[in-house]
Formats: sequence, structure tokens, C-alpha cells
Amino acid sequence: MSEESSAGLFEQFKELLTQSENRMKVIRDQIAEQWDAQRKAAADLVEQQWNAQKKAVEDLLEQQRNPEIAAWWDAQRKAVAELVDQQWGAQRKAVADFFEQQWNAQKKAVEDAQNAIGGMFRPKP
Repeated sequence: MSEESSAGLFEQFKELLTQSENRMKVIRDQIAEQWDAQRKAAADLVEQQWNAQKKAVEDLLEQQRNPEIAAWWDAQRKAVAELVDQQWGAQRKAVADFFEQQWNAQKKAVEDAQNAIGGMFRPKP
């Protein structure tokens, strides 16, 4: 009788462990989807801001042109566009790096939690 109850108890533990691991996988997948959505939303927002800023600068420079100083304004426009491009690249990289760090930290936390939960039920060597 005790062997049967031990086997039954072991099967219950195995089932609980499987359920726990499945729940952790679902949670991990949900977190991954949320991070991807947030990363995309932030990238889209930065892209929209960049396009609006670039258009505003181009419009301003276009309004200021006249035949006598066209070359000077063209040089100014190019310099501003280059500066904005550099700032955009740095801002985009910073946002991407931030989300990548957050994603890696969240992923590690989920994996650590999975290992801790799974380690409680695994036989010790």
C-alpha cells in the first residue's frame, strides 16, 4: 500500500510540476509579446517624432530660401539634417538598448523563477 501511495504522490508532484512549468511558459510568452509590442510602439513613436522634426526643419529652411542666399541655406539645411540624423541614430540606439536590457532582465527573472520552481520538485543527485 505504501508503495502505491508513494507512486501516486510522486505522480501528483510530477503533474504539479508539469502544470507549473506550463504556466511559466505561458507567462514567459505573454511577457515576450508585451515587450515586443512596447518596443515596437516606442520605435514607432520615435520614428514619428523624427519624421515630424525633419519635416519641420525642411519646411522652415525652404521658407527662408531666396536666390541670393540659396547656397548658404542649402549648407545650413544639410548641416541641420546631418545633426538631426546623428541625434536620431543615438536616440534610436538608446531606446533599443534600453528595451533590450529590460527584455534580458525580464527573461532572466522568468528563467530563474522557472528553475527555482522546477528545482523544488526535481530529485537531488
